[in-house]
Amino acid sequence: MDQDRRNALSTEYGEVCSNFRTLTDIRFKLLGLLPIATAVAIALKVDHIDGRSFVFSLFGLIATIGLVTYNTRNDELYDELVRRAAYIERSLGLADGAFANRPRPSLSFRLFGIPWKVDHRIGVGTIYLASIAVWLFLVLASLSAWLAPEASVLATLAAFGLAVIATWCARTWIKRKKKEVDEEKRSLAIEAVQKAFSTDLSRGTADGGLIDLCFKLADEKTREIIAKRAQFYAGIDRESSIYYPPGVSKEQAACHLVALLTDLPPRWLFDCATNRRGDMPEKSPVLFPPRADEVRL
Repeated sequence: MDQDRRNALSTEYGEVCSNFRTLTDIRFKLLGLLPIATAVAIALKVDHIDGRSFVFSLFGLIATIGLVTYNTRNDELYDELVRRAAYIERSLGLADGAFANRPRPSLSFRLFGIPWKVDHRIGVGTIYLASIAVWLFLVLASLSAWLAPEASVLATLAAFGLAVIATWCARTWIKRKKKEVDEEKRSLAIEAVQKAFSTDLSRGTADGGLIDLCFKLADEKTREIIAKRAQFYAGIDRESSIYYPPGVSKEQAACHLVALLTDLPPRWLFDCATNRRGDMPEKSPVLFPPRADEVRL
């Protein structure tokens, strides 16, 4: 590695750590604000549930769902910063860096028959789920009191049970959907990198199959966006291009080509295409096509 690239990676490492701290700070500020706001809402409304509180409760529910959405996106950026920092540490020769060897949660037990892992994300998710359930309960109870003022205590209990069940079902559905999307994206990443393995920047525009795969992988609005990117990069001299780091292998070059077309991290694409982390299904082993200069026994 030349000194210029080492200096650039060192500078980027400082920025990555700074962004990591910022996202962590935002997470804890949200966690400090949301439970307090929810508790205040319960204290003010639980004994005065009527039709007028419906709008207030609905606003609280929508705002909480918005915060959950925001936090979920922050989690994605948070994970990417950790992976990027780990990559920089290894690139700089810091194999024992804080991010490269970040310990995973090891403590777990069962709570009321439910597996419970002592993890930041489990704790954060629990707070958000509880807040959503409370706001949904207030919405249902307010709606019930508005439509049927003579409703009994059983209606309030039914509203609470429905809120808990609906929140849990929504959580289960979202978790399953996320797993399906992750598996689909990983499969598309494998196909795209394997397709790019037999091409390069200068021929990327003419390969319709690669364009289609990158379009699905990037989830862009139109296929033409990917085609225009490929056309732009196809006009760049490969030898003088700054879009590839120096000394990459052909497998890594294929990952970088897909990254240029999709704006996805080349490191993640490489992990998918080579199963470096061992988290891909064993039923679909990942193999690059043999090159002409390789000898297979």
